Amino acid sequence: MDALIASLPLLVFMIGLPVLMKPAVKVAPVAWLLTIILAIFYFGFSAQVTLLAALQGAITGIFPIMYIPFGAIVVYNVLKSTGWMNKMQNAMSALTSDRRAQALLIGFGFSAFLEGICGFGSPVAIPASILVGLGYDPMMAALVCLVANTGPVPFGSLAIPTDVLALTTQLDFMKLSQMTGRLMAPLAFIMSFATVFVMSGVKGMKGIIPAIVITGLSFSVIEFVVSNMLGATLASILGALACLTCLSVYLYNLKTDECWVFPGEKNPGVANTKNIDFKELAMSWLPYILLTLIVIAFNLPSTRPIFAGKVPGYEWMLIKADIYNPNKLYAFTWLQSPGTIMLIAGLISFKFMNIRFSEFTKQFNITFKQMIPAFITVACILSISEVMNMALPIVDAKTKIAVWASSTGAPQPSMIAIMSKSLVATVDQQIMPFLSPLIGALGVFITGSNTSANALFGNLQALTAKGLGLSDILMASAGSAGASAGKMISPQSIVIAATAVGLLGKEGLIMRRTIKFAIPYALLLGFMVWLFSFVFPGLMP
Repeated sequence: MDALIASLPLLVFMIGLPVLMKPAVKVAPVAWLLTIILAIFYFGFSAQVTLLAALQGAITGIFPIMYIPFGAIVVYNVLKSTGWMNKMQNAMSALTSDRRAQALLIGFGFSAFLEGICGFGSPVAIPASILVGLGYDPMMAALVCLVANTGPVPFGSLAIPTDVLALTTQLDFMKLSQMTGRLMAPLAFIMSFATVFVMSGVKGMKGIIPAIVITGLSFSVIEFVVSNMLGATLASILGALACLTCLSVYLYNLKTDECWVFPGEKNPGVANTKNIDFKELAMSWLPYILLTLIVIAFNLPSTRPIFAGKVPGYEWMLIKADIYNPNKLYAFTWLQSPGTIMLIAGLISFKFMNIRFSEFTKQFNITFKQMIPAFITVACILSISEVMNMALPIVDAKTKIAVWASSTGAPQPSMIAIMSKSLVATVDQQIMPFLSPLIGALGVFITGSNTSANALFGNLQALTAKGLGLSDILMASAGSAGASAGKMISPQSIVIAATAVGLLGKEGLIMRRTIKFAIPYALLLGFMVWLFSFVFPGLMP
């Protein structure tokens, strides 16, 4: 009974979003209020500790979580308003007239890049609208982009989902990055084939296999290496840049007259690539090239402690506060944040791109207003997560004295721990590897966001794994990786795609087409997790 009561806030999301189709900005506050009421009046947490925990979660939801995509979207909006984003898109479109190659370049590669820098719907909406502009059937454009936008999802928006997963579970960020990369790299390679299959079937893949292999291999290898060597932050961005570069070079030098088009469509022949202004194209990528260089520079073994505020004299780079739990301080490394770095990279680049500072401030204000609903939603979700993961007594690690204790003096498990205990009692150890990705997919189906799914279910996965004698790093990562399956069928993702291509009202038809890929994807991922758990445990970090 307690587990059912503890899950009520999650049921609010399950009913409010996909069933009632209410916007997240309206559903999240309702779920937040219900969480507070249950924590105080049913589970017996004091009002003071509950509200302070909620406050810390809400602040974390804004800084550092939503601050990261905010910086990325400000720079993106500046490039869009000044025409630089169109120059980037037009150059890619001019590389080939082959519809399959366009799907790989724009639907897979460019979508992965957008997922890496800003996420939140843009990786589906923007590539889909470009494909429609190139002559794609709207339904086909939506399907291609929904299926293709899978490999980079756990590392999207400068790895916000992985950041949140580490914050929620208190697991090691680097180990989560490594394990997620080991799951996602082979899946990304497979999905490069699915990107073409969804539009042309098996017969239409003839002649495009080299391009598919180049696309999938370049992205997945770099995603794997970066996530395992440098960390999650740049995994999608560098993977996408490698993919776009390798595929573009291949298409530019391709010596063939073959050009696959849709049935009944006039064959335009091979595109004229001599009209591409490579200097202009390179300049349009400058903010993201600088972003990559600065992120690496700020995270070298010799510099990372400095920008994290851990070196004497540099403590000002770290904002921290003991809000309710001395063992779980609020911390924000503001200069090391990808949000700050993105803004710095943008401002430097704008000088060379002849973009006025007034345009930056204009887009800064516009972006802030646009993202207010997202700020509210994520603040509520992280606040819910903090309250649901709160347990008593909270003991100061230094003094060994209870800062907060239950009124009865007895230990009070967290709401998530209660749900986890119920799962442990009902789920077999051999089944959990298959269930874990499905929980992640369910979280994204409910919320539309890998970040939100990790906040709500991340610690549930970790605690259940411990109870069943499985790896918490593996199960938490599996849930985050499973989010990609949920993205394909999430009502929010599908509405975004339908809006971008002009198919509002056809969301059900789109979902019926994408679910054919989401189910095998989740099952394959579950099998991979099972192999890591019971056959190749030595391959886990």
